[in-house]
Amino acid sequence: MSTSPRSVKKRKASDMADTESDPQRRLEIPASPKPTSIMDLPPELVNQILDHLVPNLPEIGEPAPEAYDKLVRQDPWYDFTRRRSALRNLCLVSHFFADLARPYLYHTIAITSEDVLVLLFRTITENPDCCGWTRALSCHMTLTNTRVLRKTTRCLNKLLPTWREGKGLPFVTDYLEVRRANRGPQDHYEIAQGILCMTITALYKLETLLLQLPAIEDDRDYFELLGCLRMAMTYFNTDEGEKSRGYLASLSEHYSIMIHDRREPEALTPLRHLTTLLLQGDPSVEDPTTLDEDDLDGDPPEVFGVQTRHYLPLLELLPALTTLEVSTDDGLFTFLENEEELTGILAMAMPTSSTLSHVKHVYLHSSVADPRNIGRLLRHAPDLETLYMFPRRVDSFHRIPPQDATQADHDCLDQALEKYGKKLKHLDLNWFDCQGSEASIGVGGRLSTLPQLKEVEKLCIQFVMLYGDLPTGEHMMQQRPVADLLPPNLVELTLEDWWWESLDDFDTFYRWSDEQKEKHYREKKEYRETVLDMFKALAAVAGRNAKPGRYDDYKMHKLKRVRFFIRTLPTWLPVEGKGSPLVEELFIELFQDVRELFGKADVEFVLDVDQPLEMEEEMQ
Repeated sequence: MSTSPRSVKKRKASDMADTESDPQRRLEIPASPKPTSIMDLPPELVNQILDHLVPNLPEIGEPAPEAYDKLVRQDPWYDFTRRRSALRNLCLVSHFFADLARPYLYHTIAITSEDVLVLLFRTITENPDCCGWTRALSCHMTLTNTRVLRKTTRCLNKLLPTWREGKGLPFVTDYLEVRRANRGPQDHYEIAQGILCMTITALYKLETLLLQLPAIEDDRDYFELLGCLRMAMTYFNTDEGEKSRGYLASLSEHYSIMIHDRREPEALTPLRHLTTLLLQGDPSVEDPTTLDEDDLDGDPPEVFGVQTRHYLPLLELLPALTTLEVSTDDGLFTFLENEEELTGILAMAMPTSSTLSHVKHVYLHSSVADPRNIGRLLRHAPDLETLYMFPRRVDSFHRIPPQDATQADHDCLDQALEKYGKKLKHLDLNWFDCQGSEASIGVGGRLSTLPQLKEVEKLCIQFVMLYGDLPTGEHMMQQRPVADLLPPNLVELTLEDWWWESLDDFDTFYRWSDEQKEKHYREKKEYRETVLDMFKALAAVAGRNAKPGRYDDYKMHKLKRVRFFIRTLPTWLPVEGKGSPLVEELFIELFQDVRELFGKADVEFVLDVDQPLEMEEEMQ
């Protein structure tokens, strides 16, 4: 029985309609094969997954972890150790995974014990192919500490007999042979520094280096490390290598014989990729200047903190260095001979050091640098774009004798900013107390050259450095608009409610009775009104409210965010407000008008509060 073409078309149309209405009758379209394991994924996707496992180093100032099994999730080392453990486990799965994961495992390395120091050195001498994988290295031990020296020597002597011969870099293997042949007591004080030096120079693609340095006189500085670095650089035809050869040749014959005729490939030149250097003062050592006499063992040391100037030879070997971070410094940034003794015009006329001329960013954590030393730092790094300094509490700057606050030193911070701060984009400076040393800041203890810094986009400054100390500062706040005292092209501004006379109150607020707090709050009524009026005046000329000035130049037209940082909480907080779960809620009504004015100018206004730990406990 034949069927007409028309009936066939109808049947096909009917079948298609049934197929669309019944999912079970739909035609199955062959799907592309799904990956059954991670090995079926594209290599670039696998690399992205492994890249997320690479840990970040903890922030500068963190001590090495004491026990990995006792780390809690909030610990700075918790994430670091778990990520490295995951990468290490991947290396043990198979040869395929080992080839994939090993470069990521060695990308970021933290030396947290003597065993890790020696084992890492053994790895790079036996397997030099891994030297090009590391980008970040940190050492969280003080290498001249007696305990560290003893443990390093014991570990090295234990492992040396089992050391396999490798095809490592000649200056590394040469050093290893010297250590094998000489194990006398004279090498005891140098061995840990030498091992770290050879490790650093072997990792020729290193970009970030953190060194934990001695903070007290009992632990000697790393002069052996600096000498070994110079010796290693003599193997390369670079400017740094030429300087090192000239330096060693100028010394005695004992040192000049260390210069080798052999030269290594330029691609293996160490330190040329290193852009970030972090110098960390030993965080396990407590500042003796903060201890009572009964807690001191003998006389207090004359110096406490990292002596950055001693590591000038290291800075000279880093041609690509752009970022320098220092924690717990000793406050002196004198990179030229007898620079500290020079004052007045002579200090400003001295030639600057070229060592820091290429550095763009400087961060000083827990610093005791006084304003004059910050000015010296600016003079040695005239291309700085970021200057950040968070102070360590000291009673006074003993190196600066009391001076007339109405005058200014010729080498004061204000003068240095005017001459060397033209390229600054981020400036963050504050101190606890500069009473008696106002002349080291500027005339009247003020930074009057800030309006000339047209490149500054982010500024954090205390009221006292804009207006001078109270009570004169409060009167000046009423007379001078704050916009006239600031860089004109700011994007972010933080103003800190701090005056030198606030320090005593800051230390004792938590012991005050309610009556004392009420009295203080009443006495500060006019001051609060002055500050509020100052912010309202700033909002009127900031952001979209900015108008051209006398010469068609705008001020505050780029401003997007204003932050008010309050340390002296009882000045702003009435007694009946104590116990509120959110302190910021207590300021909503007080700063409501200010917030609305900034909002109309398209500028965000933020309040932050800080107070001593004792006061936080009281307000619970």
